Amino acid sequence: MATLWIKSPLAIWTGNNDDASGGFVVDGDKIVELVASGGAPSCHFDDVFDASQHVILPGLINAHHHFYQTLTRAYPDALDKELFHWLKALYPVWAGLDEEMMRLSTQLASVELLLSGCTTASDHHYLIPHGLEHAIDIQVQETEKLGLRTVLTRGSMSLVKTKEASASSYHSNRATNTG
Repeated sequence: MATLWIKSPLAIWTGNNDDASGGFVVDGDKIVELVASGGAPSCHFDDVFDASQHVILPGLINAHHHFYQTLTRAYPDALDKELFHWLKALYPVWAGLDEEMMRLSTQLASVELLLSGCTTASDHHYLIPHGLEHAIDIQVQETEKLGLRTVLTRGSMSLVKTKEASASSYHSNRATNTG
């Protein structure tokens, strides 16, 4: 794997008092050396990237996401709705998610996050459709492929206006009424 000196950024934030205004050296996915202003790396490097027109920041963190919702953000019946009407319109759609949809939504959400500078995300997955009990395993596979650090959680929802608006009620009714 190539070792890269990211040289002399326009600005850099290290989160401490370390001087890295001369850049830093990356070996694979690890920063192996910070380079002070006017300095050069003490370690070997294979290539140089001139960062003089770039600002270097640490990766952003998204602490609350719902990856599967990327597939329904423009669903017509849910547009411009208050929260509970929005949820009620989307629960039937989300209950029908399959493995391919889970993969695609995780890929799409991950790419959007990475392109916006986010390198870590926490996904709150509170709907697990029947037959997709391995949804979080799918998310692990897809986020690992793309290099997004993730905290994947099995969420829950307990604040509902009516029994019909409850995700767990929807799934229970669907399970008992489909045979």
